[in-house]
Amino acid sequence: METLKSTYQGQGLEIVAVNLDSDRADADKFLKQLHPTFDVRFDPKGELAELYKVQGMPSSVLIDRHGVMRFTHVGFRPADRTLYEAQVRELLDEK
Repeated sequence: METLKSTYQGQGLEIVAVNLDSDRADADKFLKQLHPTFDVRFDPKGELAELYKVQGMPSSVLIDRHGVMRFTHVGFRPADRTLYEAQVRELLDEK
């Protein structure tokens, strides 16, 4: 996510991570190790996960400039990095 942000933020990419930990201290400890530069929201009740119909963790939801959910990925495989980046570029190219 950091790489995508640094590469595409000038074109309008915004990254918002959602942490579902029920214990905020656990989440803060984890985030302190990573030092993310993107926005992290806390959702211990899982309301956003329910709204976006998250089926597993981690999940990624790509939303276009108009707020429409366009791509969803469950899990993360380094081999799919090229696909994820292509989808981000596709959405950023749209007006």
